[in-house]
Amino acid sequence: MARSETERLAEKTVERQFLHELEVDFELAPATSRALLSAVQQVLLSCPKKDEIREGQMVVTVVCSQEPAGKPLSSMKKTSVVLTVDSGLEDLSVLRQHGSSSLRRARLLRMTEEAMDQGGVLTQEDLGRLLQAGVRTIRRDVSQLRLAGHWVPTRGTVQDTGRGQSHKAKIVEMYLQRLTFSVISRRAHHSPDAIKRYVQMFGRVLVLWENGIRNTAELAFVAGISERLAGDYLDLRSRYSTDQYADRLEEISRQVRRSLTRNSEEKRGSQ
Repeated sequence: MARSETERLAEKTVERQFLHELEVDFELAPATSRALLSAVQQVLLSCPKKDEIREGQMVVTVVCSQEPAGKPLSSMKKTSVVLTVDSGLEDLSVLRQHGSSSLRRARLLRMTEEAMDQGGVLTQEDLGRLLQAGVRTIRRDVSQLRLAGHWVPTRGTVQDTGRGQSHKAKIVEMYLQRLTFSVISRRAHHSPDAIKRYVQMFGRVLVLWENGIRNTAELAFVAGISERLAGDYLDLRSRYSTDQYADRLEEISRQVRRSLTRNSEEKRGSQ
């Protein structure tokens, strides 16, 4: 296609329309207009699309996790993250078994880690708005969760305390220590189904590792989890590869191998 034709087509794009309005209506210089267009595209196009958001999730603008403490909020870099405010049946199970306070803390753990995995960090005010609770209540929840050994990454503490163990890895560690599902559910504010799912995912990581996938980034991609969680799971595998827990690790990986074999046989049978 000739250059003149592509130029005419380019003139009909929304980007050129935006540049035209900046230069004509606002009398901005072409270089300034292009810089503004680039900034707008970076902010708006990075927002999650509607079809990427499940029921119970919402898009929230938060401060980037790399921003240092002490800067005014207006000068901090922001980012958009997708948070699971309501996890459906799992949340209802926690509410039914352990009450509203446990449900609020389960959601708090989930959302703070989801934000961190996407490069953002929530403040206690953010959590209060999302959970429809007062900041005093959120502060008390965070304090009690930390006393119980949970890592709760909120703004103002991430830079001070550094990276901690995710709540999913914490739950798997309790399972490795032979705690029952009911005890883990009560301590971690999670439903038994969620706990079983975390253990199963840990088992998938074990099987992938056994099959030669040792790189954290590659393992995370194949397993469909964040690199941070993959690293936590590999750390658990390393720390619990002892005589005392060898049978527990083998039990978890064996269950996953059986599940994979069963699924493969079912697929062959349906063909």
